[in-house]
Amino acid sequence: MAPAAQKAAIVDLASSSKRTSFHTPPADRQDRPPMRPSLPPLLLALGLGAALLPGPALAGHNSSLAQLNTTLGGRLQTSIPLAHACFSQPNGAACAALRKQLPSAYFRIGSYEGFQNLQGEACVADPADQCLLAEGSLTKPSPSARCNQGVLSRNFVEVTGPADVQAVFAYARATGTTLSIKGSGHDYNMRSSRRGSLAIWTRGLRDTSFHPSFVADGCPPATRPQQAMTFGAGVTMTEAMTFAHAHNAVFPAGSSATVGASGGWVLNGGHSVLSPGLGLAADRVLQFAIVTPDGQHRIANACTNPSLFWALRGGGGGAFGVVLSSTHVAEPDGPVTSAMISFPGTPDTLNPWISLLAEHAPAWTRAGWGGPSAANLSFLVNPSATASAESDLAPAIAFARAHGGAAAIQAYPSFFDYWAANINASSAAPEPVSTALFATSRIVPESVFLDATSRATLVGALVTTATDLGLATYLMADLPLRWAQSHPAAEAETALPAAWYSSVWHVVAYAQWDGGAPLAQRKGAVQLLRNATQILGGAAGPDACTYANEADPWLDDWAAQFWGDKYERLVQVKTSVDPDGLLSCWHCVGWDASLPGYECVEGLAV
Repeated sequence: MAPAAQKAAIVDLASSSKRTSFHTPPADRQDRPPMRPSLPPLLLALGLGAALLPGPALAGHNSSLAQLNTTLGGRLQTSIPLAHACFSQPNGAACAALRKQLPSAYFRIGSYEGFQNLQGEACVADPADQCLLAEGSLTKPSPSARCNQGVLSRNFVEVTGPADVQAVFAYARATGTTLSIKGSGHDYNMRSSRRGSLAIWTRGLRDTSFHPSFVADGCPPATRPQQAMTFGAGVTMTEAMTFAHAHNAVFPAGSSATVGASGGWVLNGGHSVLSPGLGLAADRVLQFAIVTPDGQHRIANACTNPSLFWALRGGGGGAFGVVLSSTHVAEPDGPVTSAMISFPGTPDTLNPWISLLAEHAPAWTRAGWGGPSAANLSFLVNPSATASAESDLAPAIAFARAHGGAAAIQAYPSFFDYWAANINASSAAPEPVSTALFATSRIVPESVFLDATSRATLVGALVTTATDLGLATYLMADLPLRWAQSHPAAEAETALPAAWYSSVWHVVAYAQWDGGAPLAQRKGAVQLLRNATQILGGAAGPDACTYANEADPWLDDWAAQFWGDKYERLVQVKTSVDPDGLLSCWHCVGWDASLPGYECVEGLAV
């Protein structure tokens, strides 16, 4: 969870019991500006829209790009940075409207150019190559500031189905054009944008379906049917939760309301506060619909294309194709209990508080408690411990009360009601804009917590990261340790390393800067992040791993950290569906460091 969203959630918690509304974005695509005209024939003929596309001779590109636009029914679009109106006409109506809407995450996901952190659109290694308004005032950073393209693709396609994706893959194969895939734009590691690429944008794939008796395609007739839900690649957590609630089903959503339900979240594992008891999204997904780079529209499940299905369950996005939809188990929703424990933190309470949390974390996780904790709070949720909440969490409650704090235990009729009161309500609040946010994380095995010496080392590393380095640091109990006890085959069925199923905490630290930061300040923040990676990595032990969605972008051993000994098999799957290497993204399966388009992340390496 990003610090901004986490802090917003914490602010809202005190009054969460009073909240009854459920914030939803405007209906069906009205949450984004009107579609821009596609590339006009003259522009295509002149090659202006394709000026930055790498590949064969320019004349060949012009002809091929025009043909692609024709194949797509004239829907090839040009991208313009969101803030451009405030550079061209700072006092105009368009700029005024943008300034009002820009702090909304729901607004930003409604445009290809909208990303949740500035590294998705700006070149973080070149402070001049961006088009950003000043954080806070939302005005031009300076009178001389210019609106530049950053890492936004010049051209993009909002795909509406498999035929669109197949057409883009055919074009890329014929011309050598690089590609990128964007869903909701939450990626910290700049994998959903790439300078010089033709972008595939999936937000328009918003179909939803409920299946009372689902059997995956190609499975034997005797297969036991089960309730399931299918979400298009553009469906967000809020939309998935709303749909699930309408069918009295639970969807163990992540902690950001605007993240996609079928994108990088599930493809890299997909954790939730309910994961201790219900498993990861990668454990609960039953089927994917995908167009692979070889041009095939495929169904992937345990019976059809099982190797591809395995790879998509934790092997990451941007490597195996464009996911069109995912189908998930739909269990009946039911009561959950939340525990908000907080106190006025001081430097003297930090170490004993984190030590207490670490001591009791294994027992709490095995009892089904999940959620974030930080320097002076813990916000945990459990779908199966309504009566025992006070006794389960007694040590933390006693600590908080002894230090002038309190504990609020609240029962909700359903996970949906909890989500509406807390996660969704906070996501409706304005969020920072023009801010870069990078993460580093470790998934810490239970064995570290059960040994007093290694546990103390972990606590010391967390305190050092938060105090000496000054990085926002969170302890996330969102791993399927309890669930895995009754599902021993889970680890073999996904592409995730074994540590996901034997760990207690997912610890995360964040470094950030705003769009006006000079290069030296940016590199300084990156150095702090790299230091945190070393400190947390050493304390988490040799059996730990890293969550690919919240990873240090400059990890040397990224493949081993994300996938361990499963990486070679993942590469084999990728090669089988992408023989021409059409898809590549930063530290994704099959990533090739020699390819162009990554200068803006490489340029910040320290």
